[in-house]
Amino acid sequence: MHLVYVDESGDTGLTNSPTREYLLVAIMVPEDSWHKILARINRARRRMKDKLGLDFAAEIHAAEFLGGAHIYLGLEAWQRVRAIRWLLKELSREPKLKFVAIGRNKQSGVGILLPAWARLVGEAEKRASERIMLLTDVTDRKAVLKAVHLREEDDGPNAQGPSERLIEDPIHIDSRHSRFIQISDLIAYLLRQSLQPNAHFRNEQPRQLVRMATRLTGGIIWA
Repeated sequence: MHLVYVDESGDTGLTNSPTREYLLVAIMVPEDSWHKILARINRARRRMKDKLGLDFAAEIHAAEFLGGAHIYLGLEAWQRVRAIRWLLKELSREPKLKFVAIGRNKQSGVGILLPAWARLVGEAEKRASERIMLLTDVTDRKAVLKAVHLREEDDGPNAQGPSERLIEDPIHIDSRHSRFIQISDLIAYLLRQSLQPNAHFRNEQPRQLVRMATRLTGGIIWA
């Protein structure tokens, strides 16, 4: 089974929204490699603690951690960039780890969340050779449930029917207690910077993180 951890970047609003796109990023972790991959993440976190003094248990929330603040969690901006580079390098060394990045352009003027989530589930099923379980930090549970089960209601010519690989409804998990959700949040934030870079990400070192995230995911799939 694959555990599929999902987080989003951007909102689903069509008017007066600061973002032009809605992004979903999933990190797909094979059940039998879960401990090995977590060990890789923790290896990077221990390095951050030993070299930079970052609390091992601190949540890495990308918008703040990679924001423009001079000091955050006791680290300067260049130190935070270095820390994330260590983490991304560890992830790139794990061949069984898979990512899915889905984007939905709001200029379409139609539904945002539903098609994005439906595409995410479809892409995750393609990449998994076995069953999948979704774990998400997204709080609009009712809308997510509708999106995940959308094709069960589809009786059109392209109907796929209900998923035969998805186990259970998506499970909400607080990002503070999940290294994997934090990574989904991080990758989603970095892909956002490839579309709408803030002032900090116009510098070379932060831009390197965006390139690393793009290589990990293979880029954004547009729903």
